[in-house]
Amino acid sequence: MAEKEVSEEKDSNMALLDRLGDIEVFRSESQGTLEKICSDLSKAPVPKQIAVGGAAGWAAGYLTMKAGKMAATAIGGSLLLLQIAHHKGYIKVDWNKMTNDSASMADKIKKKLHMKSKSGFERFQEWSAKNVYLAGGFTGGFFLGIASS
Repeated sequence: MAEKEVSEEKDSNMALLDRLGDIEVFRSESQGTLEKICSDLSKAPVPKQIAVGGAAGWAAGYLTMKAGKMAATAIGGSLLLLQIAHHKGYIKVDWNKMTNDSASMADKIKKKLHMKSKSGFERFQEWSAKNVYLAGGFTGGFFLGIASS
């Protein structure tokens, strides 16, 4: 009788494990590619996490600086051309109206970004608390990428 109970308990445990395996497969199918990579990396050895985080951080920092320089050049160049065209008399610019419009637009953008960035920043804090080594490697690599561009 005791052997039958033990056998039934093992069968029920195996069935439960099969169901849990099915749930895990379903969960992994619903995850995005980036989430799968991050969850796989969180189980990897610490040196690998730091190396991958550092490489990703370096690439992000490098690209951020390159894109930032291009954006600054484009905006600065267009403002310079606008000022030259105004000075030569090709166009007439109402600088007071332009200043007021840009200030009000900047305030609207700041309000929208502030509302969205807070929840994104909180999500980043939660992620980095779970993946300390990966986040640390990314941060270091990001600053190296900024310095190397």
